[in-house]
Amino acid sequence: MNLRTWLYIPLILAVTASSPVLAAGERAAVQRALKITALDWEPYTGSSMVHGGNAIQHLRTILGQCNIDLQVEFYPWRRAQQIAHQPGYLGFFPAWPIEVGDGFVSSGEVTPSHLALMAMADSDVQVDEIDEAFASHRIGIVKSYIYPERFQSLLQRFPDSIDRGASSELSLLKMLSMGRLHLAVSDPTVMEYLAIRHGIDDVRVARMLFEEPLVIAMRDEPDNQENIVLVRRLLQAQTATPPEGDLCLVAR
Repeated sequence: MNLRTWLYIPLILAVTASSPVLAAGERAAVQRALKITALDWEPYTGSSMVHGGNAIQHLRTILGQCNIDLQVEFYPWRRAQQIAHQPGYLGFFPAWPIEVGDGFVSSGEVTPSHLALMAMADSDVQVDEIDEAFASHRIGIVKSYIYPERFQSLLQRFPDSIDRGASSELSLLKMLSMGRLHLAVSDPTVMEYLAIRHGIDDVRVARMLFEEPLVIAMRDEPDNQENIVLVRRLLQAQTATPPEGDLCLVAR
């Protein structure tokens, strides 16, 4: 399987606004800095990757239209979410919509992600029916993730089939490669990237489940409202007819 969703430049962000407040109809004369928190979810986001990962690079390009400097701090996932509550942060990224909890609002889609049932390339596991696969196979997930709602029902219906022992995508991949799991739930782009990077045998998509957008969970506080409006406007302009006027104008 050679699915390469990273080509879409389609996952925890916090943003600081260092520029002064702008009057209505006035354009920023100085560079605005936005700070986000993120986790290592390669190749979407990665502290060791050039430009911080493909999704971060994509986001920097979009924000660069308004002379915005994107600053990214990498932390473990739960820590990144906690830090993003603090003043001076835009929010955390990448998040599935279900992870945008109290005190945050969604930016709208930055890039798509996918969830799939992954198997080792030499495995004889075949998935024709999703319910049958969950009923008869050991399936691994990452214990700290809050999975999209449409996947939650499967977790609730087949609790005895779910292995929650993986603390990260890499540990999930290693458990799959060692035969401790029949299948693993992951984004194919992430698992394929990790398999190549760590010299693990080829993995394959046994069954694609669905596509899910990756968004920025943006801190919903008064001091962050101008940033929320600006980021949403720039993201919406990528997939819809841009609004009339200057995208970078910030009204009070």
